Amino acid sequence: MSVEETWRKNEGIDEDLSLLIRGGVSKLNSKDPLIKMRQLLLWGSILGLLVAAVYVVIIAMFPLWQVTLCMGVVFIYTLWASFKSMVLFREMYSSSLEHSLLEELESHYSKLKKWCSIQQEVAVFVYPASATGGFMLGGSAGSGKSIDELMHKPAMIIALLVTLAILVPICFYVTKWLTRKFVGKYIDQLGHNIDALKSNK
Repeated sequence: MSVEETWRKNEGIDEDLSLLIRGGVSKLNSKDPLIKMRQLLLWGSILGLLVAAVYVVIIAMFPLWQVTLCMGVVFIYTLWASFKSMVLFREMYSSSLEHSLLEELESHYSKLKKWCSIQQEVAVFVYPASATGGFMLGGSAGSGKSIDELMHKPAMIIALLVTLAILVPICFYVTKWLTRKFVGKYIDQLGHNIDALKSNK
């Protein structure tokens, strides 16, 4: 049974679906961006779980409370981000035929935009913890001193603050750029499809 027949059987003739199969909007591809976003969300969730496992290994290898605290924050964020991605992935597969095609697309579009925004906002608070943990672990390993000994030196505290001032903005803008490059283009494409549907009503 075709998509059009399925939609007609459940909802009658849907105007949005009819728009998709008209010659005037033959170039409109409403499924491709959603398919790509589902794939990205799924792989992102799997990658997040693998990265979280690496943090567990680091914490186990270096049982220092400072490292455990910093890496623990990053670990929790990674699990949270993976969970949110998987929830959104499942929601994008549970579309209801009670809504029109346009309503479904708009719902997915809104959720995806919100997902990207929240990910970036929360990540800003995680970068300092990640950079601090890496700085202390690397400094301790390089100097052969304990973290307590290392961080009692004013010069090391200044060096940490300078490192945070440099790395945190860089991480933020790199993350923003990567999100835009690999996710934003599909969200934009979905937005264009929604606009095309609206303009042909």
